[in-house]
Amino acid sequence: MKTPENAPLNVKVDDHVEDELVRFLNLENPTSFFLFAGAGSGKTRTLVNALKYLASAYRDVLRLRGRQVAVITYTNAACDEITRRTEYDPLFVVRTIHSFAWMQIQGLNTDIRVWLKDNLKREISELHAEEAKGRAGTKASAARQAQLESKQRRLARLPEFKVFTYNPNGDNRERNALNHSEVIKIFSSFLLTKPLMQRMFVERYPFLLIDESQDTSRVLIDALFVVQKAHANRFCLGLIGDTMQRIYPDGKERIETEIPAGWGIPEKKLNHRCPKRIVRLINQIRGGADAHKQEPRDDRPEGWVRFFVFPTAVPDKPAMEQLVRVYMANLTGDQDWSDASKCKILTLEHHMAARRMGFLQMFEALASVDEYRTAFLDGSFAPTRFFTHNVLPLVTAQQKGDKFAATKIVREGSPLLSKDTLKGRDKPIDQLRIAQTAIDSLMGLWASNEPSCGAIAANIARTNLFAVPDGLKAALAAKAAPAETRSDEAADPVTDQVAALIAFLDCPFSQIAPYAAYVAHEAPFDTHQGVKGLEFERVMVLMDDEESRGFLFDYEKLLGAKAQSAADVKNAQGGKETSLDRTRRLFYVTCSRARSSLALVAYSAAPAAVRAHVIASNWFAADEVITDLTDHGRV
Repeated sequence: MKTPENAPLNVKVDDHVEDELVRFLNLENPTSFFLFAGAGSGKTRTLVNALKYLASAYRDVLRLRGRQVAVITYTNAACDEITRRTEYDPLFVVRTIHSFAWMQIQGLNTDIRVWLKDNLKREISELHAEEAKGRAGTKASAARQAQLESKQRRLARLPEFKVFTYNPNGDNRERNALNHSEVIKIFSSFLLTKPLMQRMFVERYPFLLIDESQDTSRVLIDALFVVQKAHANRFCLGLIGDTMQRIYPDGKERIETEIPAGWGIPEKKLNHRCPKRIVRLINQIRGGADAHKQEPRDDRPEGWVRFFVFPTAVPDKPAMEQLVRVYMANLTGDQDWSDASKCKILTLEHHMAARRMGFLQMFEALASVDEYRTAFLDGSFAPTRFFTHNVLPLVTAQQKGDKFAATKIVREGSPLLSKDTLKGRDKPIDQLRIAQTAIDSLMGLWASNEPSCGAIAANIARTNLFAVPDGLKAALAAKAAPAETRSDEAADPVTDQVAALIAFLDCPFSQIAPYAAYVAHEAPFDTHQGVKGLEFERVMVLMDDEESRGFLFDYEKLLGAKAQSAADVKNAQGGKETSLDRTRRLFYVTCSRARSSLALVAYSAAPAAVRAHVIASNWFAADEVITDLTDHGRV
């Protein structure tokens, strides 16, 4: 779809991209491609236009052979938006990655069983090897024994399951259910090891377009690269994204550098979202990472950017941030800046939000483990979801005296009232009494004071009120095991994963509610993950290494307050990601959300050095860097 003739002068600058895509999206002679689409570049519009072209050019021939066009997006909201814009056309299959993967393997129960059997045997063998090297009686041994029991029990039950189930938006606690990571691994494995499935997949979906490809599971991307190479003459794989906006650790690093020869590499240069001043800033930010530059629309205003840098020892940071909003209201003439609820407040690190909202201990327990981090921060991590989706709603309903809500939660989620359990009972009322006794036992934990997550999990494991995730069972076993001698424990320590879950079980249950609000984006603070793809009129970004403790990110390095570490230098020389790389990406994502004005607030141990660095780097002019708000306390 071409740009109208009366549009601003440079709005047509990317029209050629859609012409290129038309050439690539050729059913008889397809060309796979990576479309670079930076912040605010209108990639959803381009994706929808590409889909509409495919419908107009190939609808009849595709329908005749029962073929469809597949689109993988990152969120359910993005799926809904694309589906709506394409008018619910059945020619298009628009799914999230987990939903799409399950769609391809659902019903392949024999193959899934074989994969699970092989995988469980491998994991059991590895645990036996670790147990043989370890020491009996230690907490690590107790955790391994619990894991072995769980995996051996699942392995023994595999023959019982005629079908396997999965819900991409659920907990998947049923015995025959797959978990989220298994679905991706199984689909990827089948694509790589089953030539027939490859051929059937390519025949069904001659075009597969993946939005936010830089954050799509690297396991699946690698498998799809193999499929594309084997079927290049009849399969078009279209990747859309921007490596500067990669925010999840399981995405494929530097995906642009691994694009195969012969692929198309079109690029969108126009930023439709941000005002001119903010586009210049985000170009400067990413200049240290790559050579991509955007240009603003001619009809966008100049916009406002101010960088505030204060000493780390500021006694009342929320009050200082209110003064920043007052300053921005005076500067821009936009009085909505004075109202925090009308500003989007972003942090570079979840750690800051966790501290301010009251779930810091829980965050520090779990977010340090790479294997857990992504799921923990998007709310899908089974051990925390157990509390947010089962325990918290039940406890809240009980404390409010809402018996109807409490009964509904237990009926829908408790093994005590499952169909299989009730089927074998002559008097279901007896089972209801057992469930009520379990509820009473749980609520009794609040009789004296706020219980820990460990006390709650142990109570539920004993009464079977809800199905306790295997990871928590292993942590409970380790936690309950008597400590052996220091030398034994030191020689055979628990794994980082089990240690993290033990630390989580020590957290007070009161931290669950603010965490649940945070991952549901119902909190006043948000991060780069929570605003992925979104935009806001006025944005405030908070940066504070003291609060975030430099966990994975280090804005003081980015802003020149301290030098890179030896580890960062070594990683950079080896082509590996550094904390500076991660911080730069997150800074770019947060700054590029603003449609009108942007306030950046940094707390630093060396504010003068930060000020000098950002001015010398041409990120900000001298009058855009504010270090004192003494005279700006009133609107």
